[in-house]
Amino acid sequence: MRWLIRFIVGMLLLALTGAAYQAVDLALDAQLYPPPGRLVDVGGHELHLRCMGEGIPTVVLESANMGWSLYWTTIQFDLARLTRVCSYDRAGLGWSERGPSPRTGRHIANELHTLLARARVSGPFILVGHSLGGFVTRLYYETHREDVAAMVLVDAHHERQFDEEEFREFIAAVRTAFPIMGAATTLGITRLMLTLDVLPPLFARQEKGAPPDIRPMLRAGWAKTRYFATMADEEASLEATASQVKRAGLLGDLPLIIVTAAGPTWWPDMPQDVDLSRFRHMWLNLQADLLKLSTNSRQVFADKSTHFVNFDQPEIIVEQVRQLIEFSRPASGPSAMRQPTMLKPESVAIPFMKPAVDP
Repeated sequence: MRWLIRFIVGMLLLALTGAAYQAVDLALDAQLYPPPGRLVDVGGHELHLRCMGEGIPTVVLESANMGWSLYWTTIQFDLARLTRVCSYDRAGLGWSERGPSPRTGRHIANELHTLLARARVSGPFILVGHSLGGFVTRLYYETHREDVAAMVLVDAHHERQFDEEEFREFIAAVRTAFPIMGAATTLGITRLMLTLDVLPPLFARQEKGAPPDIRPMLRAGWAKTRYFATMADEEASLEATASQVKRAGLLGDLPLIIVTAAGPTWWPDMPQDVDLSRFRHMWLNLQADLLKLSTNSRQVFADKSTHFVNFDQPEIIVEQVRQLIEFSRPASGPSAMRQPTMLKPESVAIPFMKPAVDP
């Protein structure tokens, strides 16, 4: 009994020490890495918005579930030479405060609209949505289509992905990890691992593709106590978001580019229960199906990329958005901006469909 009491007391002391370590370093990070943009109140909580460059249309960058504005650093700086580009942090990520639940795609899209309106960022917009961000941009278009000139979906989610066994197995494994990672972060374990350069493959691959000067800020973002809790909140609403997107309908003749990750590794730390060949086949078929969203669409393959194309091959996204900027600019007067522009057929995707063949 004495041994048991000592063990419990020791564990409690260790937990308190870890929590104190986490709290102190969170305060230090806040001083070392102030928000590079500005905080905007969207109704009870503030979101971080970073805009740079000048011109029309305005490019709006919407991140994946685990991403925030820093994930677009290379792309945003390159595109800012051409036009105005805005990235932001969804509630609970990066420098943004946590927001009310549930974190469905429609709720997030409404917050994005409020953010842009209150920050006086006007359209027309080219919306770029990565992964979960693809759902958000489509739901934004549903209610504010008059503001949208074009859209790029970067390895985006598909509303029917939960019909596929491979995706259900993948997402179940990912969700199982959230409580564990959340607890580890609260106790300072995640921060200690990052300090000792013990990065999970998922984070290591992203950091490798990030500019060196933002890597410390990425680590600070991953080590925030609210980071995994926010990811869990968004993932918990993913099925509800997919249902919302199903009801949102098609995009008409909106210029649409599908950028698909087709590298040899799609997820750097794929759960062992997932059959890689079947998952790849499933994902590429769903990506091809996204072309049906618009009568004015094309697909481009990032053949060296994981799911995180923005880190692995950012130049592909920059080039596709650059073309849309040129296509969307008015020939004479602002009214011309709202006219649909057909994508050039010669810019059609790199032929890389072999991975979609069932092995």
